[in-house]
Amino acid sequence: MQSLTSALRLWHTVRHLKFVQIVGRVRFRLSRPTPDLRAAPALRSFLGIWCEPAHRRQSLFSPTKFNFLNDERDLSQHGFDDESLPKLWRYNLHYFDDLTAQHARERSEWHRGFIEQWINENSPARGTGWEPYPTSLRIVNWIKWIRAGNEPSERMLNSLAVQTRWLAKRLEWHLLGNHLFINAKALLFAGLFFDGDEARAWCATAQRILRVQIPEQILADGGQFERSPMYHALALEDMLDLTNIMRAYPSVIDASYAATVAARVDGMRRFLAAMCHPDGEVSFFNDSAIGVAPPPTDLDAYAQRLGFPARALLEDGVIHFAESGYIRVQHGSMIAIL
Repeated sequence: MQSLTSALRLWHTVRHLKFVQIVGRVRFRLSRPTPDLRAAPALRSFLGIWCEPAHRRQSLFSPTKFNFLNDERDLSQHGFDDESLPKLWRYNLHYFDDLTAQHARERSEWHRGFIEQWINENSPARGTGWEPYPTSLRIVNWIKWIRAGNEPSERMLNSLAVQTRWLAKRLEWHLLGNHLFINAKALLFAGLFFDGDEARAWCATAQRILRVQIPEQILADGGQFERSPMYHALALEDMLDLTNIMRAYPSVIDASYAATVAARVDGMRRFLAAMCHPDGEVSFFNDSAIGVAPPPTDLDAYAQRLGFPARALLEDGVIHFAESGYIRVQHGSMIAIL
């Protein structure tokens, strides 16, 4: 009887999955790739312009003291993978978001020490830090930190290459959604940052994924398919970051492809503005919270630094986002988001 119950539970789970997710799950569980520890490829010549990205809240408050999820801990006491700490807290530790947080330049030496400590204490392919999602976010943040004018060590560049090679073998096809999107974003960042055949392969993989995922995840009304204002803000940041990195390395990515990405941005900006409260922060639908994504005003300023036009103010009346299923009603100072 118990085996029948388990079989039914498995069926009711699997029947909702796409075929690519089932194959991806089997491959992810059975595949045991080994880390490729070769030295990093050469860096690609930097010919374009890098714009300052949006900023998150500061999370590093001393060389070893971090605050995530309103919970302050000291790395010297817990290390990188203390199982007594919540998994999400450990995930945040491995993201390296503080490298691009508010006033990050003032903490650049702390960041340098944090990077070296991470390399020393996180052996390739072991522990929470090497799971695909935190690996993806860390790759992007390390490259942003370098593009902000910080000089990378040879060890950092080698580690960045090892992480990207590992990620390329551990793409989250079984999850799809924002996880696979972030995997592809990281591959594109690394593929443009480095040069050579290996880097070109990372770029090609990223573009193949994003060609499918962008139209699927960004709806016709400008919303993001998870229908969460917070996740929408994160998705907008991703699209702005993709535009930024492609413009930083012009002529590598086909111009029509880059234009396709950029064409989604203004609709996403309008949707985010409409889904914000009068105080400028996101409305609390579908797991949304303040402080996870950069503030909407920061994202809009980032878009304007990239050359997108100033966004028109929302006028009184009704805005219906049919695909996303939201309505905004505004009359003077009175606003309802439904």
